[in-house]
Amino acid sequence: MVQNKKRLYILLLLLFSALVTMIACEPDRGEDVTKQELDDGEMPEKPEELIVWINDDDSGQGDALEIMKPYFDNYTEKTGIDIVLEIVPMPDQVQKLALAGPGGDGPDLFFQPQDRLGDVVAQGLAQPMTFTDEELGGYSEAAIDAFTYEGEVYGAPIAIETYFTYYNKSIVEEVPTTIEDIYKMSLEFTNSDNDEYGFLISPEFYYLYSFMNSHGGYIFGEEDGIYNVDDIGLNNDGSIKGLEEYLQFVNAGILPRTVTVDVLDGLFTEGKVGMVISGPWNISSYREALGDDLGTAPLPKIGEQIAPSFVGVKSWLVSSYSKNAEWAVDLAKFLTNDESAELYHDITGELPPRPVILEAVTDPIYTGHTQQIDHGISMPNIPEMSAIWDMDDAIQLIINGEDIEDVLTETVQNIKDKIDLY
Repeated sequence: MVQNKKRLYILLLLLFSALVTMIACEPDRGEDVTKQELDDGEMPEKPEELIVWINDDDSGQGDALEIMKPYFDNYTEKTGIDIVLEIVPMPDQVQKLALAGPGGDGPDLFFQPQDRLGDVVAQGLAQPMTFTDEELGGYSEAAIDAFTYEGEVYGAPIAIETYFTYYNKSIVEEVPTTIEDIYKMSLEFTNSDNDEYGFLISPEFYYLYSFMNSHGGYIFGEEDGIYNVDDIGLNNDGSIKGLEEYLQFVNAGILPRTVTVDVLDGLFTEGKVGMVISGPWNISSYREALGDDLGTAPLPKIGEQIAPSFVGVKSWLVSSYSKNAEWAVDLAKFLTNDESAELYHDITGELPPRPVILEAVTDPIYTGHTQQIDHGISMPNIPEMSAIWDMDDAIQLIINGEDIEDVLTETVQNIKDKIDLY
């Protein structure tokens, strides 16, 4: 009796092992295909359409849907898959995807900067992509690093950007190369009663971080590529000194206490400002307004070095809720290959992080941008970065007369308290 039970047990064990082996060998025919299928070049059946969320100002000019359409039409011609474009402003995409995705109303592909990546991944909104070594080699290493999180690549990078100096040659004959020279030039050209300024910069943390970091301020401590969120340097002596230097302009009346980006752009394009700090998204509109009088340069030196700037990378991400993830990955790679990246550059004026395309850009208007990128600092891509933007409120308090050290100390503590809740 015992022997029969033993034989039965062995037989059941063998049957179970065989069943497990069969299941392990059977490809998944649900929403995803196995990695082996993809490695073998196989793809699931083509969907009729893919849904893509685009930002409302990708083009920087006119109707984004119409202007961006040729960029996507090439993929339809290649595959027969229709691309449905929906405008969703980039800052709203993460929240909207978190709500719409589970119900099947989200996109297959969406568009984000790398400082939001950690938040996107933490919420489970995007899935990693697999690239061959040859595919990875087509992007700049910095761009891939920007969208690498915990060892996985989550995006196909399409644009790399930083801010730099624009100047009006009819006002500024020789570009000031130091912050001290800009101060002197501003004293000469500024007449605030007539809205005329030698120099304008938007009073936002994104831009003023250049002052802070030049003197030793920093966001998070970092070692071997790992951020220490307990080490925040936005209230250290360097950050304080940097904002004191900026306030010299404000207190002297050569920088307004409040100026929006729209006002800054308007005054510059009207020919009322000698120099402004802005990014590549304004190349088209600035050149249309100023023509040959428009020039670009890297940021001035603050201290001994050219002031650092935030370098941002924007990328196509595949939604975790996509029912056509493999084709969404295929689309993302297509949209960021050399041919598509060149078309994207032609449409938007933004620079793609593909060395082949960057080397072919000969238009001198991009000189300031390309030179400044060498002095850029990548924005942290961890979830805790979202708390750092409280610095915008701190800067407004400081501009309005509150003590720099007190405001920064309180703000950093508030940031740490927020981070502790993550």
